[in-house]
Amino acid sequence: MSTDPLDEDLDPDRSAPGWQPLLEKPGFEQWWDGSDWRGRPHREPDPFSAFIPELARSLRPGPNRAAKIARLGIIATIAGFVLQTVVAAGVVVIDGVEPVALTLLSIALAATVAIITAIAASLGLRKAPVLGGRAICSLALGVSILLGLAPVLLLVAIALAGGI
Repeated sequence: MSTDPLDEDLDPDRSAPGWQPLLEKPGFEQWWDGSDWRGRPHREPDPFSAFIPELARSLRPGPNRAAKIARLGIIATIAGFVLQTVVAAGVVVIDGVEPVALTLLSIALAATVAIITAIAASLGLRKAPVLGGRAICSLALGVSILLGLAPVLLLVAIALAGGI
């Protein structure tokens, strides 16, 4: 056995799940679930990027399907938030539809997307120890709560106070 530390780096620990370098394809890595390769190979994160490599890896959903849905849900939740903000500001007006009804409809649509995103993120977090995607699921859960569900809770609080 060689005492050269470079030789030890070429033999990564394959006992735990995680992103592992592909020895047959230098510069790429793939998700190792502890017993088998999952998903497709990805380029290794650039060590000189704005994010440290561990953070860049954790934002990848890997083979975690729920994390992939949650990642798309982030975009959909932000779009729903923008839609409800534009409608509530009165920028969008539909003839024959009350502005309050249109606002409630846009909030309901945004909340539905946020609920789907939160469910996908929760399922992804449950699978993350084996399939990866913990950071992207955590981000999706936070976005869905703050931008999708918080306006609904505010609306409920206003209604309970007798404001609607």
